Amino acid sequence: MKPDLFTQYRLLIPLFFCLLVIGGCSSSENTETAVTPEDPAPGESWTIQANIYDTHAVEDADDLEFVVSLTSASTETVSVEYSTVDGNALDGTDYTAVSGKVDFAPGETRKFVTVEVLDNDTPQATSSKDMQLVLSNPQNVLLDHSTATGTIIDRDTMPTDAKFDKNWTKANSAFSNAETCAQGCHESDGSEMDHLGEDISPNTQWKHSVMANSVNDPYWQAAVEDESSTFPELSGFIEDTCTTCHAPMGRTHAHHSNTDLDIDGHYRVDTATAADIAREGISCTVCHQIDDGNLGSEDSFSGGFEIAKEGEANFKKTYGKFDVAAGANRMSNLTGGHLPVQGTHISDSALCATCHTLYTPTLHPDTGLPTGTSFLEQAVYLEWQNSVYNGATQCQGCHMPEPAPGYETAITLDPTGVPADRTPYRQHTLAGGNSHLLEMLSEYRTELGIDTSTTTDGFSKQIDLTRQVLATAASLTISTPLENGDTLEFDVEVTNNTGHKLPTAYPSRRSWLHVTVKDGSDQIIFESGKPDSDGYISTDKARLKADCMSAKKYDGFDSSLCYEPHRDVITDESQVAIYETVLGDANGNIIHTLLYGNSYLKDNRIPPEGFINSTAGTMEPQMLPSGVTGDADFNCIGTTEGCGKDTVLYQVDTMGKIGPYQVEAKLLYQATQPAFVDGLHSHGDKVNRFKVMYDEVPPTVEELASAYR
Repeated sequence: MKPDLFTQYRLLIPLFFCLLVIGGCSSSENTETAVTPEDPAPGESWTIQANIYDTHAVEDADDLEFVVSLTSASTETVSVEYSTVDGNALDGTDYTAVSGKVDFAPGETRKFVTVEVLDNDTPQATSSKDMQLVLSNPQNVLLDHSTATGTIIDRDTMPTDAKFDKNWTKANSAFSNAETCAQGCHESDGSEMDHLGEDISPNTQWKHSVMANSVNDPYWQAAVEDESSTFPELSGFIEDTCTTCHAPMGRTHAHHSNTDLDIDGHYRVDTATAADIAREGISCTVCHQIDDGNLGSEDSFSGGFEIAKEGEANFKKTYGKFDVAAGANRMSNLTGGHLPVQGTHISDSALCATCHTLYTPTLHPDTGLPTGTSFLEQAVYLEWQNSVYNGATQCQGCHMPEPAPGYETAITLDPTGVPADRTPYRQHTLAGGNSHLLEMLSEYRTELGIDTSTTTDGFSKQIDLTRQVLATAASLTISTPLENGDTLEFDVEVTNNTGHKLPTAYPSRRSWLHVTVKDGSDQIIFESGKPDSDGYISTDKARLKADCMSAKKYDGFDSSLCYEPHRDVITDESQVAIYETVLGDANGNIIHTLLYGNSYLKDNRIPPEGFINSTAGTMEPQMLPSGVTGDADFNCIGTTEGCGKDTVLYQVDTMGKIGPYQVEAKLLYQATQPAFVDGLHSHGDKVNRFKVMYDEVPPTVEELASAYR
């Protein structure tokens, strides 16, 4: 983490202590004191406590499911009664009231209570409503947290953002809009910057990318709102930090000019979403104005890029990979002072690293105080450095591909002193691995205020480009299936073809194996990892329980109930080989709130070829795989380390079945897995809006590779 980030958090510690002294630790969880059911008999001492967790559901999609848990298993039967209580959510209108009793047999520690959610079509004044489930009459147990809130998210109440104006201007700013860069210069005339009849000019391809919509991204808006709601005393710091990379023009201009900042000097998300300079996201005059002074250093990470402000020597110097001819002054006149200069660093991975190597400070879940450590949330650049691609292929080589080998074109239509042809020409597709977000942006263009600046066709093309990138990410092989008595055995080998972990970047991403075995009559006798029509897999049922999703865990919580461990051998359909990260807090509990992130309980994402653990341990130990101990073939650690592969042995019961057997394996991928949406535990309008969007546009499942035997 950058030293200045630590400094800011050290300065915040007195504020935290002040808040603790004045009001105690605040959280959205119930903080009532324990209730003793009755005085214990002489010599009897009850130490087991019962708790209940908050939950939520989207109207007309799910019911509310509450988790009642014990701090430890009892040797005798434990029971508690429960009943619903109205809040602004009403029995008979928004939900159906229930009451009853849950019994814990000796050894049991979790029970579930379901409350039916009703479809209320009446327009609502708020985006969600609350009711409560209250525990009472405990037997052989103490009540600790006896009341939980059930939040019902209204499907029909969705805030709409103001329309984005792509022709915005900002006086005395280092930045210009992308339309200015395009008009008359960096646009296609049907001949230049055209390939096979397709306009491949920078602005045309960029404006439907995730980078162009980094502020309009409804998931980002929801995640920032959730973190800010969880830590309200840090909301300014959180939003200023997050807008560094998601709203770089708005935030950088605000700090350059000391305008549009709050009283504490922070740039806020509400300011960004109302400002067109911010809503244009990562635009031309962001990347092309980043100086090379600190690139590749730790100071450049977590949004530490440097862009000159007015009065500084490099103000409005605009870097490109090619040499600059006599047309430079003309460009300066057309774009309000942007002066093109050659800067080969624009083609280096280190430029991308400024926002794709991200550390976040760790807060302790018990106190809310900084632990003094930082959490490596994203390590794309560091993963690439520890691979065979370092020095051979830059990020731009895959994410800004040439339209065809040797393709040449002029990069501007203004002929003044500019050579006619340039090669290689890097397309500004900036395609990554998030087709699902692109589908959401396309579906909700009106609600997100981008219907006049984008088209559904443009997003469709960007989705196709994203899938082209994903199609190169991995490969699969299946060994020859062998019958060993009543067991069919075969290996599925996954090879990572990328220059970083698979999957990489934001921790919501996951990849998994969907394996099917058919017998001689073409009947399925085994299937592991099949997604349903909404993109959920069998293991999600356990992971999405309310206690797993909660930001605060009560005593007795067991993280192992909430995620699938790394699988080296699979013997049952319920087991799935999932490649992902699982975040842990400072207490070692699973967490989805980023600022509670302290370590990875599981990181079995497949490393890139050339990834060596000892090198990772020296560079940044948080890059090391986690939860794969004992798997000698993971990245070939037991043979020739650094192969960028993993092998899973499948052992399928064939008793009573007749071959020959057919095996099919698919490597599937999802950019935003359900747990990271259910893990948004606050209920502001942006969080609620995204959860409705996620339900209506379910998480896309992409196929990265397949194999047959």
